[in-house]
Amino acid sequence: MGALKYSLIGLGAAGAGMAVTLNARNARICGWYDCDDAVRSVTDTAGGLSFEGLCGHGIVPLPPSADGAAAAIAGSDIVLVSTTADRHATVAREIAPAVSADQIVVLHCGYVGGSKVFADALASAGAPAGIAIFELNNTLHLAGKPDPATVVIRGEKRWLELAGLPAGRENPHYAALLQLFPEFAYSANVLESGLNNPNCIGHVPAYVGGAVTLDRDMGDLTTGILQFEEARMGRVNLVAAAFEAERDMVMRAAGLTPLPITEFSRRAYPAGTRLYGGIARFGPKLQRRYLHEDVPCSLVPLELLGRQVGTATPLTSGLIDIANVLEGVDFRAIGRNSDLLPAEWMRSYCR
Repeated sequence: MGALKYSLIGLGAAGAGMAVTLNARNARICGWYDCDDAVRSVTDTAGGLSFEGLCGHGIVPLPPSADGAAAAIAGSDIVLVSTTADRHATVAREIAPAVSADQIVVLHCGYVGGSKVFADALASAGAPAGIAIFELNNTLHLAGKPDPATVVIRGEKRWLELAGLPAGRENPHYAALLQLFPEFAYSANVLESGLNNPNCIGHVPAYVGGAVTLDRDMGDLTTGILQFEEARMGRVNLVAAAFEAERDMVMRAAGLTPLPITEFSRRAYPAGTRLYGGIARFGPKLQRRYLHEDVPCSLVPLELLGRQVGTATPLTSGLIDIANVLEGVDFRAIGRNSDLLPAEWMRSYCR
């Protein structure tokens, strides 16, 4: 089980949590890279990651950070990409010179169409054909990093979908990957799996509803992580519930099966998989990075699918418009639009 070699691209909260789990399960981490200079510098100086929370506390020893993403994946069997979804194409182009046809790439997580975007970027950069690319429908942990070399884990999911093309399961490392991660349940419907990622339903309404706090100095709590349940408090929950209903309507019109957030939580977080209290919170504000992931990589393709199946998405479209104003960005232009996720690709997954 521990024979496979893993490389990590991205050592933020998601990647750091994955490193903790790999270490606990005796898997070998042979290389890693993060685009943040501070993460590389502090982690290299410390010789690894400190962790605390649900998974206990200790140190995950790591090799020195690689010179770049391509160098980090050399010699590995499984490449775990734990960057924000808006960086998937960039990472694909960075690793293209080094990726090999016998490796498996896992996007942790994919959002809508992540593996399609990643595969196309690899191909455009001259990578070999036939690389097995899978995407998870969420991250394995609920975690945060109070400093570059420390991760605090509040939750560890017991169920996630691992979506990808059926041909990817022919990769010789696939069975060993599932043996190491029994939480992963395979899905062949990449579009359905990505749309059922609940992150955008909690994050985007909370970001819009709490916009007044974004530029407010709150001392030690000025930056941090707002937990999903906290994000859906009060009237923000009304927007989130309406948004979920609109997503479900679009999915059903496309012949896809929506997964209610309540069912996602039931599968992912059975008793004993969440830690409440006992460790420091990370602050009351939602980080801007969530908006730059959820809007272009979830809301933009949802709006696009709605147009294709003839289902209006007034709330989704309104949230995109508000996000554009708040951030001064055209998320439709830079997001997963019809150029990246063409109609024929979406139709191939609709029933």
